[in-house]
Amino acid sequence: MRAEHSCLSGLLWCLLAGGAMAEDFFEDSSTSLRYSQFYWKENDGGGFGPTRDEWVQATQLSFSSGWFHDVLGIDYSYGLADALLVGHKANNISNLRADRSVQQPHGIAKPLEAYLRGRWVDESGTLSAGVGKKSRLYQLYRDDRYSRILPAATLGQDLGYERGALSLNLSRIDGFSPRNESGWSQELRTYQGREIDDLRLYALGYVLPDGSKLQLEHGVARDYLRASSLKLSRSFEWPFGRGLDVYATWGRQEDAGSRFEYAGVPGLYEAERSHDARYLDLSLKYRFSRYYTGLTWNTVWGDDYDRPFFVQDHGSWNSSGKLFYYFGLEDEQMVKLMGGMDFGDIGLPRLKLDLHYAFSDQARGYEGFSRREFQSVLQYSFDGLFKGLDLTWLHGQFRTRGQPDGRERQKVSRGPAGIISHNAERLHLSYTYRF
Repeated sequence: MRAEHSCLSGLLWCLLAGGAMAEDFFEDSSTSLRYSQFYWKENDGGGFGPTRDEWVQATQLSFSSGWFHDVLGIDYSYGLADALLVGHKANNISNLRADRSVQQPHGIAKPLEAYLRGRWVDESGTLSAGVGKKSRLYQLYRDDRYSRILPAATLGQDLGYERGALSLNLSRIDGFSPRNESGWSQELRTYQGREIDDLRLYALGYVLPDGSKLQLEHGVARDYLRASSLKLSRSFEWPFGRGLDVYATWGRQEDAGSRFEYAGVPGLYEAERSHDARYLDLSLKYRFSRYYTGLTWNTVWGDDYDRPFFVQDHGSWNSSGKLFYYFGLEDEQMVKLMGGMDFGDIGLPRLKLDLHYAFSDQARGYEGFSRREFQSVLQYSFDGLFKGLDLTWLHGQFRTRGQPDGRERQKVSRGPAGIISHNAERLHLSYTYRF
């Protein structure tokens, strides 16, 4: 991967030097500098979960070029992060990686993005391609860009095609850059430490004549795990600022070869002869004026839906059941109530509030099972003299209860859909200056 890093860096610098002679390369470019501070105060709510008390800061410099002869472009970003304060009672830190102790974490200094992109546009459509490091976004897999002070990213190659209502995308990922660590890239690995050659993602999107959107995706971590999903969505717009958004998503996750941990992973997954989990997610959201309210329902069957494509993956599940943790145990049915508004009626349209409450009361193999989550997010984006300044306060309460029945389930899981409790208060401040 070091050779790939050096080769890619050389290509980017050659293009940057050549771009000085291409007017659109710089005139259509964008450069930004972002400074952030996050303060997290979290505990286990009397159950099992992390205790955090971290105050961290980060700076991110980003450059995105225009097109060189309308064919080539580059994106580059570099990030720095360190701790301002970590409380003495904390037993876990998430925005950075602990060193000798949680209270003495490593800082971060690394390229967050170094990506060479190309395109070819004619009457038959737009063909695009790219290589390098960036945050990739699919339904089945997405690098976490916003929940930590610096984003995660992957190393790989991409190919895309668009024509009218049709879009096709393919990505091959062979390296991962965690959101809380320095370094160019890490190999993809299983929980047993075995290397995964690559993760391949395939996506087809199509807009139907009535405006409905169809999204079909398939992903394979070679010899380890595969997943598929099909999503159909539609938005309806009515007079007086009213609207309705609906979607239905079906998905499946299966073992895919010799690297899968059939013998189980202590504390996370029990032994199983095969893995075949499926889910159905339905959502309805009604919008009116400055407000919205909605309801989602998610059900899982076959097995627990809680496996990532590789051990460093923070989990990507294109379902309303992925909240602070997964509502993803076998036979678990989740209902989520949601609502939100902006405060334009009192002269504060940039102040927004989002709320949800989710619950489930059954899961295969657990007695006395219940899971609850309440979350509120209050955010304000400044304008005028302080444009670029954003403040966010997240309040969350997540609680799971249940004991293995000793028949269908022998041990408590602490995995993404396991028996975990977590209370969180998160304050985020960020300022972005665009040159």
